[in-house]
Amino acid sequence: MSIHPPTVEQDLRHFTDRGLLTDRDAAQVLEMFDDTFPFTEAMDWAESVHVHVTVDDVEAVPDQETIGGLAAEATGNEAERKFAFASGLNVVFADLPTAQDELIPGAEVRPKPYVDHLGVDLREDSDITRSVFERIPEAARRGLWRHVFQDGPIRCCHVEMGPKHWVYPPEGVAGGRRPIEFAFGELTASEEFLGCDYRPIDPAHPLAGQAAETCGYTADTEDGTAVRPAKVHVFEECSCNTAPSRALLGVLQDRYGDDVDVRSFDLAQPEGLVPLPPELFRELQSGGFGALPALVVDGKVRTLGWLPDPTEAVRLIESPEAEAAPRRRPAADATSCCTDGSCC
Repeated sequence: MSIHPPTVEQDLRHFTDRGLLTDRDAAQVLEMFDDTFPFTEAMDWAESVHVHVTVDDVEAVPDQETIGGLAAEATGNEAERKFAFASGLNVVFADLPTAQDELIPGAEVRPKPYVDHLGVDLREDSDITRSVFERIPEAARRGLWRHVFQDGPIRCCHVEMGPKHWVYPPEGVAGGRRPIEFAFGELTASEEFLGCDYRPIDPAHPLAGQAAETCGYTADTEDGTAVRPAKVHVFEECSCNTAPSRALLGVLQDRYGDDVDVRSFDLAQPEGLVPLPPELFRELQSGGFGALPALVVDGKVRTLGWLPDPTEAVRLIESPEAEAAPRRRPAADATSCCTDGSCC
């Protein structure tokens, strides 16, 4: 861990003294460095921690020049202001919606400013840190924290990043502690606005069932039974000029348009951070590339070792409860590279 907790405690005082953080918020940050914290293994590999504060107006945050002078780095724009300290503490102020809670009427009633979430940044993309990252759901289960996986790439205004695990304190939404985000991989900045993937609402929230409808997962058929995905990814191994998923992806891109992230990832020739969901990562570790190709919808594996035809793919994508478990086919039936003589 490259974070210095005693200095983090000092840096937090710059914000508690100005009423921008409560003492309770600061105490939860410091809890993350305690040996009893359920996610100590991840903390050992963390590059930094951050506190995300929702405010009415970023430009109205008091004493920004003073705080910026104390920070090792200060960045921001008209909607967000980030203060990064040498201790490893980052404090972010934002006035745009950050979480699903803010988009569901009645779900978020906290007076601003308030801490939306805390974050743990696992920026090193290595086998060790990925393994640590993949063990976070199990640590959450042991500690009775609720968990939501958010598949990458995740977009936040002008930044794109890898996958995230979100954990929610055992005491529930009525407690004072905030959700914690564990983010894997480096940040990639862009001059273009990339959109925003909101922080998932706590599964225990009484209005959590409205998140799908309100936050972009909407009914897409006449009878209102289909679920519209946010991300449809195909993972495959192919060194050919024509990937086996090309025809399927073309159909899905036509069906969903630009609102849904439909993409393939060639694990034989990976480029950058590949957003492998934990389930598929474990399959690849135990069985190698026999798990490919795989169809993954919003982080959940739908097929292993084969690709469905377009009609079957739409059913698996839009009716997830019908086939919740990954489906396999015999190796002889699996989609393979260069079967039609059109490539290589």
